[in-house]
Amino acid sequence: MAYCDRCDRWFNSEYAYNAHRRDSSSHYMCWKCDKDFQTSTRLDQHLRQSSRHNYCTYCDEDFEDQDDLNEHYEDCHEFCHSCNMWLETANDLVEHNTEEHYYCVECDRLFMNLNNLQNHRNSSIHRPRNITCPGNGCNAQFVNKSALLLHFEGGSCKSGLTRQKLNRLIAERDSSNFITNPNRLLTGSTETWATQKAWNGHAYECYFCHKEFRSLAQLNQHLASPVHEQPLYHCPKLGHGCRAQFKTASGLCQHIEDGSCGVARFKAIQDSMEILVRGVRRIAF
Repeated sequence: MAYCDRCDRWFNSEYAYNAHRRDSSSHYMCWKCDKDFQTSTRLDQHLRQSSRHNYCTYCDEDFEDQDDLNEHYEDCHEFCHSCNMWLETANDLVEHNTEEHYYCVECDRLFMNLNNLQNHRNSSIHRPRNITCPGNGCNAQFVNKSALLLHFEGGSCKSGLTRQKLNRLIAERDSSNFITNPNRLLTGSTETWATQKAWNGHAYECYFCHKEFRSLAQLNQHLASPVHEQPLYHCPKLGHGCRAQFKTASGLCQHIEDGSCGVARFKAIQDSMEILVRGVRRIAF
């Protein structure tokens, strides 16, 4: 005979006693460890913590070994590699990524930081190319004004508009120095070109920063960029909470579009950017 202390009952056989422990609401058995718990909470805690168990907390299922548990997780659940943790469902993983990471739901992509995510959200993947280049013979389309300005600055516009011409245009229109630096004579900006004399014996060397290039064309492309120029533009909020200054108009425009300092919400800023783009048409055609 077998006796149940908890229920104060005798049983004719060990089989009957075990059937009682299996079926009774007063017993919560772990048969693998032959342990009897008074509550389901304690049994659950045991299954989660014991090294003898391979337990899925989502499915309340104990597996024979770790390999079986791992296979179950891979088949039935979702894993966050950044946090090294399992989530119950695909929807749970999406919610987790949205709350804890820089995540694009539509593309199912993670990004290193907020700026990268915002740039992705502002790209043509998510935004239509509804700004058409006003340049003569150029029908290129862009998702925002900063991309259009970058197109001009890169010298790829068929109209012949370049960064230097764009700078002069902006300087002429910004007589109050709303976005331009009054200490810089924008209208006098010049272009610097290197010759074969830049060859130092094994590479073409930049006179200003001594960076070396494999070809003269690469060196001149470097010199044509704004890398060695002083900041020509500043945030309209310069001196009022934002110290950002920029070497290019596209850099300033992107700063405004990003809304990082809140200046984009002012109508005067929006109007100024629209006037700037309209003004480009005057010399681009």
